[in-house]
Amino acid sequence: METTADKKKPSGARTWILDISCIFALSCALYLGLSFLRPLASPDEGRYSEIPREMVSNSDYVTPRLNGMPYFYKPPMFYWIQAASIKHFGINRISLRAPNSLIAVFGIVMTYVAARALFDRKTAIFSAAILSTSALYLAMGQIVTLDMAVAVFMSAAMFSFIVAIKRSGVWRWIWGLSFAAFMAAAVLTKGLIGVLIPCAVVFLYMLAIGWKNFWGQFGRSDIWLALAGVALFMAIALPWHVLAALANPAFENAEGFLSKNGDGQGFLWYYIIHEHFLRYIDESTSMRYQPAWFFFALAPVGLIPWVVFAPRALAEYVSDSRGQFRTKNTELLYMAIWAAFIVCFFSISKSKLPPYITPIYPATAVLLGWWAARWWDGRSRAAPESWTLAALGYLGAAAFVPIYFILDAKGKLYDPQYAAVAMSLCAAVMVVGASISVALLLKRRTRAFALSAFATVFCFMLFFNPIARIFQRPSSESLAKQIRPELGDDDAIVIYTDYGIYQDLPVWLERLPVCVGNPPEEQKFGFMRERGKHDSRFLDADAGFARFAQNRKGAIYMFARTRDVERLQKLYPDAKLVGREGFMAMMKIDKKDNAGK
Repeated sequence: METTADKKKPSGARTWILDISCIFALSCALYLGLSFLRPLASPDEGRYSEIPREMVSNSDYVTPRLNGMPYFYKPPMFYWIQAASIKHFGINRISLRAPNSLIAVFGIVMTYVAARALFDRKTAIFSAAILSTSALYLAMGQIVTLDMAVAVFMSAAMFSFIVAIKRSGVWRWIWGLSFAAFMAAAVLTKGLIGVLIPCAVVFLYMLAIGWKNFWGQFGRSDIWLALAGVALFMAIALPWHVLAALANPAFENAEGFLSKNGDGQGFLWYYIIHEHFLRYIDESTSMRYQPAWFFFALAPVGLIPWVVFAPRALAEYVSDSRGQFRTKNTELLYMAIWAAFIVCFFSISKSKLPPYITPIYPATAVLLGWWAARWWDGRSRAAPESWTLAALGYLGAAAFVPIYFILDAKGKLYDPQYAAVAMSLCAAVMVVGASISVALLLKRRTRAFALSAFATVFCFMLFFNPIARIFQRPSSESLAKQIRPELGDDDAIVIYTDYGIYQDLPVWLERLPVCVGNPPEEQKFGFMRERGKHDSRFLDADAGFARFAQNRKGAIYMFARTRDVERLQKLYPDAKLVGREGFMAMMKIDKKDNAGK
């Protein structure tokens, strides 16, 4: 007989809609709510905002360009999404960050969906909550790079596979085709790792559970699903690669395709040989070397604050499996293989940057979510870990004091008053949250403590953009907005020798600069591809700039470091300092006085 309480319980379909709506809304608030407070951080955010801006400007969606030159470092999927945002919402901090943040939110929702399909509602909610508030995932969800997009697409693919083999009928086809589609999206975002990593994880999972156990999950009808998946993958991933290769062929003077010499080479050589193989195996090519242990040390840091529960969760997984890893909790084994392989894969590489291991966190979130659901139900204990988490709140709040004074002593606080207010508010949130958590722990109210801990971490993470603003380089946004209203068609924008710190300048001015000095390393291949076309925008210092100044019709706005201002004013007495932001300086040579001396 159905009771009144049963009638009040939401149905299965309603709980799916309710949960996903709440997760989406809270994640959007966390990832987008205060994104307008922080200027773009160059070089990365400037670079990955300028490339789609140039796409919109020149309507070329096949060949990505940076500073007007071909830029073959990565495929264009993320640029296309960014370009769509720019076309519809213009150029502002939110429109430039929204695509990346919404992709991160999609990753959180996908984690919930997969965890619920594999386990239960509680595990799914905990998994989504843990992922959304894990340090590295949250940071990459608010910094405009390609790493979050490829992490989410690969994670969605790997989730799709493990769910697909646990389903039958139409849902097996939906999840199976999603596996192929998300791999294709990952390939179109950051290249071959988008298919290599998911397929490698599946292969290792097959070895782990045994050949018979693995293939026993498939039937003859799955052959058609596999063929459809391959066709879908090729239909999504292949066309752009063909178009880009046709639009950017090798020149006659190019050496063999396997050569390390890039002179005369085309898109395919740079994209496949240089970006996929040389950067992975050659330290001089990648210029991003770190020791082999780098990612093993970073992975736990990226899981802060929930890393304190990781040893307990792993121990309970091992205990619960009771040596039957091939047949029991195989979904958790899959998650463990997923995370471990990615860390090992990038640890072997000669190119190491922290964002590379972002894809491990959806898997680790599910592992922790599985344990947290048991903890919630009273089937596990974590008193020492809970006290450690509360202590981290106090330690984090206290850490702001020495950090502030160290940065101030080194002259790296460009706005000390803002830094003091932001740090104080963040520290206050941490202290209040930690104190509430301690009070609940003393009363042994485990569930209330869990809710308090998540609420505290959520509020703390809201401060990412306000706090990150203190630590990042100054932005040229304010300087650009200062001159934007008065900038004429004949006026010139000149970046003096240091394009890297001004990566966001063309974004806000919506025009390409003239550069004093050689092209930056990342732009040299594109410059070689169009040798002669961009010579007028790259000037020798200082004779080249002097000739440019003499022949210029309009005013010249020159952007340099503040340390160079005195020397430049000696070379060009008519250059006036008209703006300054941190170590950035903006100088102007008026139209009537633009003869360099």
